[in-house]
Amino acid sequence: MATDDLTLIPPLAPNRVFYSTGRMLGVEDFQADQDYHRGRLARALVQLYGAGTVSGLLVQTDGNTNTFQLEVQVTPGMAVDRIGRIIEVPRMVCIVLNDWLNQYVQAWQNQQNNPVPGQPSIADPNTAIHDGANLMCDVFASFVPCTRGITPCFASQDDYDATDAFSANRLLDSFAMQLALRTDADPLTPADPWRTVAARPAAGSPLTAADAANIQTLLMQAAAGPAAPPVEYPPGFDFSAVFLARMLIAATPGAAGKGPTWDLTKISIDNHSRMFLYPAALLARLSGLGSGTDT
Repeated sequence: MATDDLTLIPPLAPNRVFYSTGRMLGVEDFQADQDYHRGRLARALVQLYGAGTVSGLLVQTDGNTNTFQLEVQVTPGMAVDRIGRIIEVPRMVCIVLNDWLNQYVQAWQNQQNNPVPGQPSIADPNTAIHDGANLMCDVFASFVPCTRGITPCFASQDDYDATDAFSANRLLDSFAMQLALRTDADPLTPADPWRTVAARPAAGSPLTAADAANIQTLLMQAAAGPAAPPVEYPPGFDFSAVFLARMLIAATPGAAGKGPTWDLTKISIDNHSRMFLYPAALLARLSGLGSGTDT
């Protein structure tokens, strides 16, 4: 994997390469060309459409009655992250839940028994039981660029004399699924970015002049939509990630120094607290417009 050179945070200045006959182009010019187009696309997506699920990405279990092998699955789909990058998941992604929970508890206990100075602290998994009866886990999707293949290149940086220099041949815009045990004190789900709109007319009713003025004011103040601050992330988490679902797993707290005991026959998954991006054709249909043949 590779770190994406184009973070889009803060948004890039819209600088384009200026071409002229006979001008020598270097790596930085081609990179700037890509950055410009990627940056403009990302800005348009997040400002005009927002962040959230476009299609798919349903979080579910595989229904395995052997709880030691029970999988949490995320179906194929697409989302737009909070800075406008497209996250495309072309295949089913899964993890054995019991193994993941055991690994977390084991890592926490190892740190308690053998603390290493400077090592990031692993939170007590018992603190993820917020209601006294269920472990809380959230599922997120993140954008991850990965290097693909290698090709010979000129040496660079501190290795100018190398005769066997190589670099990546391609960057694949890929993804990562993250399962987060919510040990933070007040774990929230995503807030409606348009929640500050004071009035919403009933279905089929037009906006009043006052409603329209309120929405226009919010847009001018950048107080709603993409400008609304995110609230769904644990401390230190990737705040560009897309929240997909919240899982509650029946559990009882463990004694001092012990992890919780969980029951994987009792899992509830909330897929509806995520943000959704609705296609324009669907909004037109809901507004009374249609296309094609209605049956």
